[in-house]
Amino acid sequence: MKKIQILLTSIFIAFGSASADWASIYHSIIAFDETGLPDGNRPGYVKPIITQLGTVLNSNWVHSANVPQSFSFDAGLPITLSPITDKDRNYTASNVPTIFGANIPGYNFNPDIQCSSYPLCHEISGNETLNSLSIFSYPIAQAAVSYYHARVVLRGMWLPAISELKSFSLFGVGLQYSFGYLFQYALPKELQTLNVSLAYGYNSSFIGYTPEDYTGQLDLSVSTHLFQMVIGYSPVSFMELMLSVGYETAHMQSGGTLVTPTYQTIVPTLGVDGTNGFRLGLEVSFTLGDSYHPVIGTGIGTRTSFNTNVLYFKQTFGKDPTTEEIAKKKRIEKEEAEKVSKPKMTEMDYSVFDEKKDSTSTEN
Repeated sequence: MKKIQILLTSIFIAFGSASADWASIYHSIIAFDETGLPDGNRPGYVKPIITQLGTVLNSNWVHSANVPQSFSFDAGLPITLSPITDKDRNYTASNVPTIFGANIPGYNFNPDIQCSSYPLCHEISGNETLNSLSIFSYPIAQAAVSYYHARVVLRGMWLPAISELKSFSLFGVGLQYSFGYLFQYALPKELQTLNVSLAYGYNSSFIGYTPEDYTGQLDLSVSTHLFQMVIGYSPVSFMELMLSVGYETAHMQSGGTLVTPTYQTIVPTLGVDGTNGFRLGLEVSFTLGDSYHPVIGTGIGTRTSFNTNVLYFKQTFGKDPTTEEIAKKKRIEKEEAEKVSKPKMTEMDYSVFDEKKDSTSTEN
């Protein structure tokens, strides 16, 4: 927990670090102000923050493509590590630094930077502390229940005020449904562990920050969405290989009011979307014993991430039917349906013809 607090605090205290050529606290904060301040309103400058947050929060929703029919419970502390690369340190197709970028010799005019149209802004260096970060992560606690192949996931985290970091909260909800029970029994025996799931995950997070010697607060509200299809296959009983394909989004909305030590007012209102797009996941899930269920893997999309669920546990209450039992049940149901749908032939009563014949003979 202490390491998590240090990481989160450094991300936002970093706004306050200042030395020659590095961005000052003022120039870092006014990037969120759309009121027309010189060098303000810089969505491209802060965009890597929400892109990294989206990468981390849209990970680790699913630990298996199979959701059992029996009631089950799972919980853990999934951790996603997202490397900070040159994509995060510079504006697209230029060497102009973002808030994660390097320092530059001076404020050189560049009309291509995303900022307010007037007055035109200048190139501003990255933040020294953020520039030194190589890995981005986020604390998450997660638990889920499942029944009849449907799974509901809840995740969250709350931290008390830590120095300039005044508040931190996270809430998320996810849904998953697996379809393997509909077709596994009809596959060749070597493919009957194949499973397919559809999943959705939503996160909402809030961060409040007040720099030293400032009054008021910078509020950052974060929301993310992930839609994905997960395909799983177990070559051996204790291991599952998972491939996921999906689409992820992330949005960060700033708010609040800050007053600088020199009584300048900053009004953050900027909203920024992350680099939304398709996401590919490759993961390996293990079943070790009755309940230990670690998962490791990688996510490839807007950013590459490394997913670890080494502290993940699952308990199933009951036993699901085997594919042989399902196949037998389906066969019986099919035979019963054929009996009902097949018209029943009635036997013809030939005695009627015999009575008519006798009647005719008597009349003659």
